[in-house]
Amino acid sequence: MSNAYTVLWNSDRIKIARKHDLIGRNIDFLFGGPHTTQPSFIRAGVKAGEIVYPVAVRDGALHILSQIRVRAILTVDDFIAEHPDLYPPEERQGRRAFEILDRGVELHPWLRAFNWTGSDHVLLAERSTPFSLETVLPSEMLTRMTLRFNKVERPVSGVADGRLTTTVGLQGLFRLSFSSASDFASLFPP
Repeated sequence: MSNAYTVLWNSDRIKIARKHDLIGRNIDFLFGGPHTTQPSFIRAGVKAGEIVYPVAVRDGALHILSQIRVRAILTVDDFIAEHPDLYPPEERQGRRAFEILDRGVELHPWLRAFNWTGSDHVLLAERSTPFSLETVLPSEMLTRMTLRFNKVERPVSGVADGRLTTTVGLQGLFRLSFSSASDFASLFPP
């Protein structure tokens, strides 16, 4: 079984996604960087062929927003160069990458849901399920959910009575244990 990861999205990102009608659309890319609100896929060791699950917490329930199979990870400069539709060449003149990304958000406000904070790389999706707020990890799966750190597994902190009482244990990018990855995958039939 390949590795699978969770990455937490906050409620503000979800609001932006709703406002700009991203619900029901496939996710083509995710930005990564040095902050816990937009963590590094590179530092976590994410590789092509692995799975990333953007997740959100609402009313103690863990919502799985999409299942994304990774195609590649690019530098921000390469991503910008490959997406003139988002970052027109005339908007790039004399600007550094972070300025170009910010200008892209000004031109396409929906990008803020993906490019939340300082970005230094971009994960490209080979495929994804449509962005949804409807897929909720059942409480029995949440109760037994574990994360892998090297060869050690630990339960997600803040789970009580099948509900999350805090998001602290999910802030960042975390590798799921093989059993939890199997639980997540079971919610996305082929």
